[in-house]
Amino acid sequence: MVRAARTILEQPAFAAFSDGEISPGPSVETDQEILDWVAKDAETALHPSCTAKMGTGPDSVVDPLTMKVHGTEGLRVVDASAMPYVTNGNIYAPIMMMAEKAADLIAGNTPLPPLHVPFYRYRDGMPLYPEGDPRNATPTAQPTALQTALEV
Repeated sequence: MVRAARTILEQPAFAAFSDGEISPGPSVETDQEILDWVAKDAETALHPSCTAKMGTGPDSVVDPLTMKVHGTEGLRVVDASAMPYVTNGNIYAPIMMMAEKAADLIAGNTPLPPLHVPFYRYRDGMPLYPEGDPRNATPTAQPTALQTALEV
C-alpha cells in the first residue's frame, strides 16, 4: 500500500498539492524499512462503540431515558459504548449530543419535546432517492418532505 500510494501521489496531477512525502519519508525505501515503519507507526481509525448498548431489550445495558446502567445505582454510561448502532460518520457529534442530553438529565432540566421527522434509510429494493434523483431535478417552489415535516 505504501508503494501504491507513492505511485499515485507522485503523478503530475498531484504536484500542485504536495511539498513531498512526509511519512514514512523518502528515506524509507526497502520492503523491510516499510514493514518496520508500519509496525512502529500504523494505527487504526476505528471508532469503538456499541459495547454497552442503549435500549430496553434483554441485550441492552443502558436505559435510554436515564443513561443509567440497568441494575445499578449511580452509574451512567455516556460515551460511544452506549450507542446501539455504529453511526455512518464520525462519532464525535453524536457523542456530544448524548453528553448534552445526559447533562440535562443529571441537572434535572426538562427535556424538549421530541420532534418526529421522517428519515430515509436505504434498503435493497428501495429507491436511492425517494423524492427523485436530485441530479435530474428541475427547480421548484415545492418544499421537500423534510422541510414540510420541520414546519411546526
